[in-house]
Amino acid sequence: MTITIPAPLLTDYLTRVYRAAGSPEGEARIVAEHLVEANLKGHDSHGVIRTSGYLLQIRNGVAHPGAPTRVIEDAPSMAVLDGGWNLGQVVATRATEMAIAKARETGVALVTCINTMHAGRVGAYGEQIVRAGMAAMGGVNTPGARLVAAFGGGHRRTGTNPLMFAFPGETPEAPFVLDMATSVVAEGKLRVAVNKGAEVPEAWILDGDGKPSTQPRDFYGTGDNEKLGTLLPVGGAFSGYKGFGLNLAVETLGGVLSGAGTAVEGTRGTNGVFIMAIDVAHFTPLAAFTSLMAGLGAHVKEPPYQPGVSEVLLPGEPERRTMAQRLRDGVPLDDETWKQTVEAAAALGVGPLELPVV
Repeated sequence: MTITIPAPLLTDYLTRVYRAAGSPEGEARIVAEHLVEANLKGHDSHGVIRTSGYLLQIRNGVAHPGAPTRVIEDAPSMAVLDGGWNLGQVVATRATEMAIAKARETGVALVTCINTMHAGRVGAYGEQIVRAGMAAMGGVNTPGARLVAAFGGGHRRTGTNPLMFAFPGETPEAPFVLDMATSVVAEGKLRVAVNKGAEVPEAWILDGDGKPSTQPRDFYGTGDNEKLGTLLPVGGAFSGYKGFGLNLAVETLGGVLSGAGTAVEGTRGTNGVFIMAIDVAHFTPLAAFTSLMAGLGAHVKEPPYQPGVSEVLLPGEPERRTMAQRLRDGVPLDDETWKQTVEAAAALGVGPLELPVV
């Protein structure tokens, strides 16, 4: 079963939840807006489903909402931030603001973050940079986490290590935003499948014995096989060396360069973050850049198409279409995700959300 909630109502509710968990008002809203926007754009794996886990980390003293962000290295075109174990959306938003400000002066700026909790949907920070008229690159690793097999391997070695590129489009409302796990899918999509009681495609995971499985519980060792399973890198069994290479590149930039740690060491449940802002105007007029991007987009969209395909979509287009539909109709959440969220909120003294009568 699915419950559908208007996005503004859901955002206000989550803001109250994170306020009750110890976040200042402004930071609570940053986290709430980030999570709801992930659902609005169809990335349910990085949306409301994360709340119960975040609150558990806060309750266990792993996450420290409201902790100050410290600048530990600073130069005209770079910085390293210590997030103090604050919620990752807060720290990464501040890192992105700093990257934008520095890129205005130097053309290119790179900011990394350590001691940062899960930063959520990395594409959100690319969109933040694009709104400033800039191009972006970024990603995160997960120190100490092992979820994805090496190419040819049969057990967990690294995190899902998402990679992001974002560029201004022909209009401010239509940027190019590529946000992809370097595993076949984000781990959160397996959580969604578990909560829905659904199977997953065979190319996604291996069970604890290294055999392909369609049961998402096999990944967590809660299915027929009690051993932990693993995600496969992008490309799967045939061309997964490409995803494996990208995975290690993000591991290096997010964990090694920043000092946050790698899959070998580090604090689990956290992210090593790198965010790069590129001020297009330092290289070419922004209008010329967006005009060329528009021409490129039109070029790759030209027919003919493969059988059964009616159009080519650019990175960012599926999310914008989903967002328009969900802003109109509400955010769909499966019963289990909503149950977990409400129970975690109730433990903080936050009452149930009163939904409008349809």
